[in-house]
Amino acid sequence: MNGHIKGKPMLVQNGNNTIVFPTICFYFEEEKMHPYAMFYKANTLDFVFPVFMAKVIMAFLVSWFIYFLLRPLRQPRFVCNILAGIILGPSVLGRNQIFMEKFFPPKEMLIFNTFSKLGTAYLIFIVAIKMDTDILLKSAKKTWPIGLCSYIFPLIVTSFLGFAMKTELFSCIKHTREMIFLSGSLSVTYFPVVAQFIQELGLLTTDIGQLALSASMLIQMMSHVLTVLGVIVTRDTCLRSVCYFLIVCVTVLFAVYVIRPLILLIIERTPKGQPVKQNYVIAILVGTLVMAVVTDLTWSDFLSGAFIMGLIVPNGPPLGSTLVEKSELMVMEFFLPLFFVQVGYLVEVSSLQNINAVIAVLLLVTVCCLTKIIGTLFASLFLNIRFHNAILLGIILNFKGVVDLTSFEQSRFKNVLDAQCYTTLVLFYLLLVAIFYPLIEILYKPRVRYEENWSRSLQSTRQGSELRVLTCIYDEDNVHGMIALLETFSLKAAISPLCAYVVHVVDLISQTAPLLLPYKSRKTNRRHRRGSSSSHIMRAFVNYSKNRSTGYVTVQPFTIVAPFKTMHNIICDLAEERQIPFIIVPFHKNQKGVLQDFNSGLQLNSLCSVGIFVDRGLKPRTMNKPDTYSCRIAVLFVGGADDREALALAIRMSENPEVNITTLRINSTKDKDMINFSQELLDDLLVKEFMEKNLYNSRVVCHEVQVNDSLQMLNVIQSLRENYDLILIGKKSGARHFERDMFGWVEHQELGVIGDMITSADYYDDNTSVLVTEHCSLVTKSMSISSSGPELGSRNSSAFRNDWSIS
Repeated sequence: MNGHIKGKPMLVQNGNNTIVFPTICFYFEEEKMHPYAMFYKANTLDFVFPVFMAKVIMAFLVSWFIYFLLRPLRQPRFVCNILAGIILGPSVLGRNQIFMEKFFPPKEMLIFNTFSKLGTAYLIFIVAIKMDTDILLKSAKKTWPIGLCSYIFPLIVTSFLGFAMKTELFSCIKHTREMIFLSGSLSVTYFPVVAQFIQELGLLTTDIGQLALSASMLIQMMSHVLTVLGVIVTRDTCLRSVCYFLIVCVTVLFAVYVIRPLILLIIERTPKGQPVKQNYVIAILVGTLVMAVVTDLTWSDFLSGAFIMGLIVPNGPPLGSTLVEKSELMVMEFFLPLFFVQVGYLVEVSSLQNINAVIAVLLLVTVCCLTKIIGTLFASLFLNIRFHNAILLGIILNFKGVVDLTSFEQSRFKNVLDAQCYTTLVLFYLLLVAIFYPLIEILYKPRVRYEENWSRSLQSTRQGSELRVLTCIYDEDNVHGMIALLETFSLKAAISPLCAYVVHVVDLISQTAPLLLPYKSRKTNRRHRRGSSSSHIMRAFVNYSKNRSTGYVTVQPFTIVAPFKTMHNIICDLAEERQIPFIIVPFHKNQKGVLQDFNSGLQLNSLCSVGIFVDRGLKPRTMNKPDTYSCRIAVLFVGGADDREALALAIRMSENPEVNITTLRINSTKDKDMINFSQELLDDLLVKEFMEKNLYNSRVVCHEVQVNDSLQMLNVIQSLRENYDLILIGKKSGARHFERDMFGWVEHQELGVIGDMITSADYYDDNTSVLVTEHCSLVTKSMSISSSGPELGSRNSSAFRNDWSIS
């Protein structure tokens, strides 16, 4: 008879001390699979697939509704999904018998459970693809004390505590072996779980995020090794232990030495810049299920097969990114809600009847969490980690997620855990995440990059010394314009070279851990070979540096793979490490959203000057006739720290014989009463330095204009169009009234009022590029301007005014 087990397994003990597993079967009618239609007066809830689709819709809607309600409380999607599953389960809506019979019929649960397991397997597969084992293992070599202490401490303590409370835990756990495995599952921290929380918290590019990723990977590796050894030791016979060990080794070796070479062959056969064939993608996705079936039959763990399959697939383009892009949305938004409904279906609040057992389980998991935090603190003493960050790191390593819930669920089905123990574990970790997740988001702030109370800028960089510039590149369209801009910085004098740190920024799609990867032109590099776009960009800048006939330019190329949301942390750290005073990023043009936020994030968090380059066809010297090449540059100077950065850059550009500079100083009569005396003094000193450096320079022209209102200011700005190749302007100028009047018309806040106006639609057809500079907004100490060049006090203020008013 075709049938299906109805209800949950029950242990019944008769008078002869015999354990009986009662089974209730029903007839599986083939015609009950699909409804005929509403016109035949059929109740759709009496059929399998309509109920399944209704449950999927309900899980999706309830989860997003809870997320909408709890988002002001900074709750993650994990908490919302679990709550949605509990609401749909027997603890809330399931208390209505009619609801349970209609939406959780036993004949439909078979399909539902299958899809939820598929979602879990593919989630582990995706997270494994995103892992970069080389980077994480390299960082784990330095952070191994954290992984070791945060795993061994709670494992030992919970094991002894469990044996001490075996009387209270007898209703939940029957055997010593099961107690050890439960202690191991409570002590372990899975990398996929930490990666999801770290990514949702936006901490991937922070110190604590990197520590948590490397430590969790090390913990998971130790857990797998101890689990395999534990299973081998607990086999009934020595022969079974040897067979299990051989099967594990054969499975891993087959994946590494047979399946991985085939995957690499697929990558080699894929032309550069072309997507991977659909047949290959389908084959790998199906192969993941095959590997999960193999490990489920041999290891009794289907997630291990999906994890191994994801590890052997190289991350990044073309294959890794394609697999993630094609499967991540479906897995995260369709399959995972089903898994959480399954978790909620097994949670029964009414089963919490044995108070002593519940208290014992709560005490066990509480001690496990505390010892993990203590172990993290103890290891942090050797790594010089701040106490505050060590506490938060210990809390993050206590988070439980999909992999842990799957382990609890398997233990529930195998009767290792009873209903009340399973319910206690799920509710405890749900409460733990709900409390500590928002606290981490609120309390953790990325470390202060500077102990000093001053920052680097173009004004503080001594003229005539090496200028270090960090340039970000989004794609190949930014290459020519950025090279042309660097051409204006490079000088012929060997004592004043240019060192450009060229960084190709790539949004993190197919990886979990962010990367900062130096480019090596001679040595083969696996990642750059796969990413043809990054390789082309790097070669263009390296060739520019080698073929530069005039000037002294050094290019140091890097590739950064990280989410744009937090990528500014890596950029700022690189600028601090290399003592870079100026960062240049391309304007996002018509691409709003993440790129615009990235540019704004750099302006807000960088402790050096930041320039946003709006490229409108600025061509490098190599694309023009070398004999006739000349770059016409205009500097719009109103006053303020940002405008001084633009003028300081113009001082260096004025030494380039291929550059013609026109400086336009605007004096606003309306803003005279609002000008700070110290700021005005700094403005005058820097302008005086610029004048004295270029007193006999025929390629530099200076003008001064007096404006009385915003209309005259607008006319002066519009007079710059079609006359120059590049305009230098500060983000915030001294024209306070003009910026206040025009602020409502600003479309791109990161460019400032005048910068946004010059790059607006009125200038769209022009060929004039714009560089908007901003002095560090976090400076707490007034900075002196460069002391190089002639003595600043050699002329008095009146003499300077007369010399400046040339036209």
